[in-house]
Amino acid sequence: MFKKSITLSLQEKINFLKKRKKFAVSLSNPSFENKTLKNFNLENFNIQNSLSGEKKLIELAKKNLLGQWNIKKSKENNIIITNGAKAALYCVFKVIANRQKKNNFGIVNPNWPTYIDLIKISGGTPVFFNTKIENKFEIYLPNLEKFIKKKKLRILVISNPNNPSGKIYNHKIIKKIIDICEKNKCYLILDESFSSHVFEKKFIQNKKEYKSKYLIIINSFSKNYHLQGLRLGVVLANKKLIEEFSNLHIAINGAPNNISQNLIINHNKTLLKTKDIKNKMKLVTDFLFSKGVDFYKPEGSFYAFPKILNKKNYKNLSKKYGLIYIGRENFGSKINKDHYRFCFEKNKNELKKIIQIMDKNKIY
Repeated sequence: MFKKSITLSLQEKINFLKKRKKFAVSLSNPSFENKTLKNFNLENFNIQNSLSGEKKLIELAKKNLLGQWNIKKSKENNIIITNGAKAALYCVFKVIANRQKKNNFGIVNPNWPTYIDLIKISGGTPVFFNTKIENKFEIYLPNLEKFIKKKKLRILVISNPNNPSGKIYNHKIIKKIIDICEKNKCYLILDESFSSHVFEKKFIQNKKEYKSKYLIIINSFSKNYHLQGLRLGVVLANKKLIEEFSNLHIAINGAPNNISQNLIINHNKTLLKTKDIKNKMKLVTDFLFSKGVDFYKPEGSFYAFPKILNKKNYKNLSKKYGLIYIGRENFGSKINKDHYRFCFEKNKNELKKIIQIMDKNKIY
């Protein structure tokens, strides 16, 4: 039996407590300001257009989401729009899993829990390459290559920026990982769903060449525009793979949602401002640092991944004061069991209130 979404379950729990007039807030999920989208014409809302996505949205994806990749020479059929990043990942996993009977799909830990469920649903077997906070979540490349060979990996999945640690792997490391995967005929899936949330200038680099047939890029309009409910993702891959992904996506989802696509095309100026998120991140990291909590300072994403200091009382205290969180081994191996995901992409007043509660009651 497949697990219910961890993040959505957390939100259900919060809603349940609020209905009973109890204070409850998520430590691990983002919360967003309400948005008003004006002057949107629904005249053609029931028209199904391009099965691979609207041309204008594909161009927007090239510019804003895939801008760090040199894909000017790529044609439209190297990119498809999907109904969310989850649908994109499932299509990639399923197409590759269908090619042979035994499929070990590697995941670099800590990781987004949904990877595991999607791999299992597609018929693959998840196996894990662990990184540790003690080593700043670095990927030691000789060990990674041994892991790929030993496990006979068909796919390696890396989120960059990492969810939940906020770690970013630089251009040189990514290039070497691409070379290792290509050498071992292992597909590399780079999930860049937080590509607009980069806090350090050194990670905003020159364009990387997109040329390996084993490289697949996943990204998310929803994450980068704070429009999660619109459910729109994007896949960049070689032409042959894109055709297979598109055929499967259409079979299970139909064409990408036309209303959602046009909402983003018409309101694309709502791309998130990194400066605002960086200021919120500083609030959280300054607090954690002041308490002596062990954590990796995020270089991107919405999240920090602190190690619980008050292990004996943290769970009971957080529950008592309405701080609901995702932690333990949900993000990969037991190596990360004492960590939890701390989301700093929230209303600033809400974030300050959370920190006040944590500080007053020693919840850290």
